[in-house]
Amino acid sequence: MKHSDYEIGLCQVDQISDVAGLLGETLWAKHDVSHASYFRWKYHLNPYAIQPMGVIAVHDGSIVAFRGYFATAWYVDSLDDTTAVLVPGDTVVRSDHRRNGLSIAMGNLAMERFASSYRILLSTSAGKTSIPGYLRMGFVPLRNKSYYQKSSLVRDIKVILRGALGQREVTGDLPIDGARISFGDFGTIKVSKDPRPQDMARVISGDHQQAPRRISLLQDEAFFRWRFANPKGRYVFYFSKSAGVIQGYLVMMVSGDSEQGFIVDYGQTSQGHIGRILDHIAGRKEFDEVNLLNINRDEPLWDTLKTRRFRRWGLHGFVKTWVYGNRPLLVRPTKPNCAEADWFLSGLDIRDMDSWHFKHICQDDA
Repeated sequence: MKHSDYEIGLCQVDQISDVAGLLGETLWAKHDVSHASYFRWKYHLNPYAIQPMGVIAVHDGSIVAFRGYFATAWYVDSLDDTTAVLVPGDTVVRSDHRRNGLSIAMGNLAMERFASSYRILLSTSAGKTSIPGYLRMGFVPLRNKSYYQKSSLVRDIKVILRGALGQREVTGDLPIDGARISFGDFGTIKVSKDPRPQDMARVISGDHQQAPRRISLLQDEAFFRWRFANPKGRYVFYFSKSAGVIQGYLVMMVSGDSEQGFIVDYGQTSQGHIGRILDHIAGRKEFDEVNLLNINRDEPLWDTLKTRRFRRWGLHGFVKTWVYGNRPLLVRPTKPNCAEADWFLSGLDIRDMDSWHFKHICQDDA
């Protein structure tokens, strides 16, 4: 088939159910939550989205492909001066319509139609099969993902066997209540199933004031209220208090088997609070494995982790690379025909990873 056999266009509100159904047959097939409710949360109710953020390909009246765009807001110097960034998300093409260039065609249309509202495209989930397409669309690799990791010997053996057999990670939904996590107050540490958006936004504001000048994700109270309303979310919220006031937090995303935790977000108004939370988690043996995305080379954070026996490159990252290949972040201006000046934001080169403050929460899969 040729491109002329397809109608490429933007997803409309009345097409959400059809697109969610397509995704539910493929990418989201193993999730129990309503595919339509998850789609609406991610691409339509997203406060940074101007419409259902996605591009579709239609053939003979049926939607056969979709490419989603996860809208986010970032800033450098002021919370009042934000830049809209799109993260390419879920992409699916029906098997009998693949190898027709639809993914790139949808990507090119997105650049044309979204350039006036969104300044930057930041790919956070590209793998070895999709990277060539991103490069053809003019994306530039930033840095490969790796992970800080702390794990038990039993967990390491499980990960090795799973990788050797080519098995994917467990995607079941063991209730978090049935895991080893205890909720409540433990001295200066509070463990909760619910976020505290106002406190978290205040902590992030204080954390940002201490950090180097970088492009940072906007994490205000509205962001936290929406972001952790994710219907697929499996989160545990840890808070560190000083004189009864929350001064640090850490958000753990829990794996389907509840053995593995991913630190998706964190912040502290002063040094020591993240370490205190990690000590609580380790002391209660709540996870067999804890991972934290390592992409910014944050030395103060590494000092906190290495004293608690985290490794810079653990088995999780090794097996991920073995099975899926290197997975770099990739970036480009949204404007299709961009000039050199478009690669700079407030004087920072978006092609330089050190210009960004990137955490797992910046990805669409967190």
